[in-house]
Amino acid sequence: MTKRRRIVIPVLLVLAALVAALLLLSKYGLAVTRLSLEFDDLPRGFDGFKIVQLSDLHGSEFGRDNARLIKAVAQEEPDIIALTGDFLDEGKAGQELPALEALVKELVKLAPVYFVSGNHDWASGAAPELFETLGAAGVNCLRNDFVYLERGGDVLVLGGVDDPNGPYDQKRPAQLVREIRQQYGKDAYILMLSHRNDELPLWAHMGVQTVLCGHGHGGIWRFPFVGGVFGTQRNLFPTHTAGFYSDNGASVFVNRGLGNSPRVIPRILNRPQVAVITLERG
Repeated sequence: MTKRRRIVIPVLLVLAALVAALLLLSKYGLAVTRLSLEFDDLPRGFDGFKIVQLSDLHGSEFGRDNARLIKAVAQEEPDIIALTGDFLDEGKAGQELPALEALVKELVKLAPVYFVSGNHDWASGAAPELFETLGAAGVNCLRNDFVYLERGGDVLVLGGVDDPNGPYDQKRPAQLVREIRQQYGKDAYILMLSHRNDELPLWAHMGVQTVLCGHGHGGIWRFPFVGGVFGTQRNLFPTHTAGFYSDNGASVFVNRGLGNSPRVIPRILNRPQVAVITLERG
């Protein structure tokens, strides 16, 4: 063996080990992101209201029976848990539903859980079974519907929309917001759950104050000074893939998600995210 080969081979082995560690961390290394979002018009009773948001699981698991994921959520002691779609994949619902059922049965012990559907939940062909399974476990599926939350004598309206991949004749977001305004007044504070990450102008136009969503997967690959590389529309360097965005009084938080689809493209420098969002009154 030549001197050059004696040097090159160990270097390549070290590089291969580093790449493998990076890929494993990007697939299984949960990142808990804590944010405080400040809003002038947040009802006083909801100052300090804590939400744990999980999105885009895509059948991924974190420890045996998702023990690491459940522990991460439990440690945050949330007021509610928001699940913003794509918890199933095409052709895999039969394998994924039992694990998802076991997961949500643990989550509902920690806090009220609210779910909205994503495009892959519908594409899986098992959306009816998904809603039935979640409902039986105690999850509130917000299917173009809303509930009101009371805290400290104040009310916040929590809404949720089905993904556009759902029924063609489903209620539209504008109709849902109109119903909320009719019941709670034009100044009602709305916290909306929606899977899609590219609808900020829509929510701003309707005067919805805060939206939690997913779908962008953080751009799958994330690089410093660049951000996300791949969009869900098969475009390069997409916008609104991760983090907090605002427009004309509306604010959207885009969760990077927990899993990936298609799975053949690995996440890189984009750890699975557990988002912990605390609402604060400005």
